[in-house]
Amino acid sequence: HTSSMLEYENQIFLDMYQENALLVMCEGLGLDRIFLNFLRLYSDLKELVFVLNTDQLQQEYYIEKLRSLGVNQLPCIMTSEYGAQERKRMYARGGIFFASSRILVMDLLVDRIPVHLVSGMLVTKAHKMADACQEPFILRLFRQKNKEGFIKGFTDNPVALVGGYSRMEKVMKNMFVGKVFLWPRFHLNIIECMDKRKPEVIEIGVELTNSMKIIQTSLLEIVSACLKELKSNNPGLHKSQIAFGLIVCHCNKSPKWEILLEILDEIREANKQTEKTELGEGKVLICVSEMRGIYMIRDFLKFGTRAALLRIYNKAFKKSLLIPTDEGNTKGMNHWYNLNLLAIEYAEKPAFPATPGLTPMPGSEFDSCEDIFPNSKDDRKTLEENEEIDAIRYRRMKVLDSPETHLHALHGNPDPYILSRALEEIQPRYVILYDSSIHFVRQLEVYKACRPGIPLRVYFLTFQSSAEEQVYLTSLRREKEAFHSLIQEKATMVIPKEREGKNKDDPQFERNVKPAYEINSRKAGGQGGLVEDKKQTIVVDMREFRSELPSLLHKRGIEIEPITIEVGDYILTPNICVERKSLSDLIGSLGSGRLYTQCVAMSRHYSQPMLLIEFDANKAFSFQARGVAGATLTLKELNQKLTLLLLHFPKLRLAWCSSPSTAAELFHDLKLTREQPDPEKAAAIGASEPDGSSDEKYNTAPYDFLLKLPGINSKNCRSILHHVTDLRHLCRLSEEQLEELLSSKINARQLYEFLHEKYDASTSKSTDTSAKMKSKRPFGGGKKPFNKFKKK
Repeated sequence: HTSSMLEYENQIFLDMYQENALLVMCEGLGLDRIFLNFLRLYSDLKELVFVLNTDQLQQEYYIEKLRSLGVNQLPCIMTSEYGAQERKRMYARGGIFFASSRILVMDLLVDRIPVHLVSGMLVTKAHKMADACQEPFILRLFRQKNKEGFIKGFTDNPVALVGGYSRMEKVMKNMFVGKVFLWPRFHLNIIECMDKRKPEVIEIGVELTNSMKIIQTSLLEIVSACLKELKSNNPGLHKSQIAFGLIVCHCNKSPKWEILLEILDEIREANKQTEKTELGEGKVLICVSEMRGIYMIRDFLKFGTRAALLRIYNKAFKKSLLIPTDEGNTKGMNHWYNLNLLAIEYAEKPAFPATPGLTPMPGSEFDSCEDIFPNSKDDRKTLEENEEIDAIRYRRMKVLDSPETHLHALHGNPDPYILSRALEEIQPRYVILYDSSIHFVRQLEVYKACRPGIPLRVYFLTFQSSAEEQVYLTSLRREKEAFHSLIQEKATMVIPKEREGKNKDDPQFERNVKPAYEINSRKAGGQGGLVEDKKQTIVVDMREFRSELPSLLHKRGIEIEPITIEVGDYILTPNICVERKSLSDLIGSLGSGRLYTQCVAMSRHYSQPMLLIEFDANKAFSFQARGVAGATLTLKELNQKLTLLLLHFPKLRLAWCSSPSTAAELFHDLKLTREQPDPEKAAAIGASEPDGSSDEKYNTAPYDFLLKLPGINSKNCRSILHHVTDLRHLCRLSEEQLEELLSSKINARQLYEFLHEKYDASTSKSTDTSAKMKSKRPFGGGKKPFNKFKKK
């Protein structure tokens, strides 16, 4: 399986195969090739293996590559389209599964996966394990029940492992691995392998024009001012959260354009000399940073410098410079008129007028200026929309036939493997890096090393002493410093023997961190605190597994029932329902009114609704919308809305927790001595019932009023709704009939007395109110009937 790999890749593969470890490689040096070989190995062995942290594009890429390698049993992408029983049968057959973390958590908790048959777990983007919640929970559940299976992590982002305190060690702890392999670009084995078959590199430094220097200086000053303003308005904003891309505008004839023409002309003569050789005519791949640069160079190669600049100007100012000028009103139109003449004059000339030997693509000639730029606003809008669609679907763009030249964007495409596919499909002999990228430079090194004997020439264009050059050098420096830091951390790291969690009595899998059934010795010598020995259960909504709280609850010895519930996030008891909100989510929900709807639903179905508000204990607490995306409420408005919410829902309780650990401890304490929730009933609440009775069946106003009457609660309310048509009908029922409906003599007596006792006006302080309430009629006996409970 490793015959097609490079020497250092073989060594990495063998080291990772033998150990449960974390692999940290530098960007672009073939991590996907190593991971692909692991998938190929376990596919051939037909072992049950799960792959974590992959997205749809990665999954499709690996399956496509395995299919091209002739693998028979391809990995399966496990989605919610497969039912529970179907997933159980598929797991029993074995194979590799790309499964979402949400599905894996649910299937592991309910024992749908035969954990004892699982060979192991492969984790991509392992640097995210330091902050993730679901994936560490999955690995914990796996290692708790399976001591023999392997766990292997892969990442090519070393910079993400040095932010904060001991992030690499935290990643290893969350993954239950005891070793880490570091492979930077300056590793001796990598240097030796690359030096044997390195491409021919020609570096070309281009001087900035005076205009470009002025523009760059101005842009840097603007960026600096913006950063200062952001920092002053958002004190808690870290500089790592801000990313600015500096763009040097090509206001004149760009020196890079002139160099590009010279390089293409040199390649076209070179191709003539090698037409009769075995290598054949070489293809050219020009790499530009973004799609904006792709369109700019395309226009330059097809139509020339002036036409390309006019198009940039036209698009930047949202105007058409080709609209005929008004001869009767020439005031202020000289600039536009000159630009129009310039475009028309240049449109009549062939492409590459000053460069002999280069010819445009067939069909690139145009008869009028309208062929370059549309004349109407609608046409321009259509052109821009089509370009946006091209950018979304973009793979590559062929712009010339001689030499065959393709343009490719280094950034902006969601597919991370688009550049690898471009190299495999085009197989260029010449690569022009109009803009640079460390990732692609390393890919070119691997591409050349895998094809010994086939020449590859790389032209490296850069503006000297520019922000573009500094960005590239800074990224190199950051990666090198990150690896030096990781090497030092690895040398001083102390890893306990039980890190991999393979011992049977491993304390890190102990779930009774705090006794689940406590005895209060202050009550009758402890006799009053005895609780029946039964397992504690909490019903958790599936969407809540994005947080750390379910994992902490499970660690405390509480069983988790993962289902989809419509009302609340956590059901602690038959009466306690909890809605969890982060501080930013609370602010947004108060502003949109969504929180009010959620509290209405909780109050209707549970007698003890609760709102859990989480905030970060490491940051200064601030209950305000400042810095929250989309927040439009002031601090005063937020306080007012929260106060009104509590006044409207007097049974609602607020719980402020500084961390998920505090919330888990609170839930644990609230459940002591109380009944366990029923998952089936919790799932049915708020969802459509078989007989069609749902919340949409009843009118909201009389329903809410009914819940406020004495003797009526969330449990017996349904019985009233099913047997009583409206409030008048309720008032006419006898006490015995109410007792039968409410299943409680006390509740029936309270409701009956409230409805039928006469009002004593002498106790009233308001004469207007007493006059209205002096009537001898029973409650509900007015002429106008009350609203009916059921909707028509």
